[in-house]
Amino acid sequence: MGLLKAQLPTQYELAEIVGRWIGWIFPSAPIVPPPTSVGVWVFIGINAVACGSTLAVLAPRTTVIPATRAANMVRVLPKFSTPEMFMNTTSFFPGINTLVKPFQFPSIPYEYKVTPLRECPTPDDLMICDTPAKAAEYWRMHIADHPYFNPECECFVALMLNTRRRVKGHYLVSIGTMDTILVHPREVFRLALIASAASVVLMHNHPSGDPTPSGADIKVTRDLIRAGQLLKIEVVDHVVIGSPKYASLRELGYFAL
Repeated sequence: MGLLKAQLPTQYELAEIVGRWIGWIFPSAPIVPPPTSVGVWVFIGINAVACGSTLAVLAPRTTVIPATRAANMVRVLPKFSTPEMFMNTTSFFPGINTLVKPFQFPSIPYEYKVTPLRECPTPDDLMICDTPAKAAEYWRMHIADHPYFNPECECFVALMLNTRRRVKGHYLVSIGTMDTILVHPREVFRLALIASAASVVLMHNHPSGDPTPSGADIKVTRDLIRAGQLLKIEVVDHVVIGSPKYASLRELGYFAL
């Protein structure tokens, strides 16, 4: 500060002190900007900011310098300034005065594959899943301890079977709330198609413990049956898991379309 006062006494008197820094503002053109009620913004950073016909340099925090005083001020650099600060007059916010159109990143194709998540050792008597009781037992053995299973929410699972009704695997389709779940045929049959499953057993839980199927359960089941018929993938059953009971929509007669 002493050196500045000694070498540039006139400019020192016109300098604006902003926090620990010295605000350095001067007209970048001979045209003096008209006064405004807001003033000239001084932004954080190391880049100068073009404010109309006024060039404003950095402050340690965002602040406002009255426009009525901006035209009479000169630029004063902090003592730790760098040569780049003298030359960089790029606007801090490019295109701030023009309409910025939205943009999208170009779509890039990917190569996909199916990767097993974990092994599920299963007794031989449960490998053939041809009854609701076996499906419910498979749920308690493998689904209940699934890493993403939440017993407080409805979880929809599909068991993939081969042509002999032997279990090939299972996958978690969707997780809903405590009394509802969103299910779409696309997600239900996606992995079944990729894994070449001949049929599927649909299963979901009721956190309330009551396995009685709701009207939405019946409607979704019939929609999935029709979707499976188009894909040539049979929907063997839809088992609702309660605590400790379960309910089979096929046994209850809801599979008749």
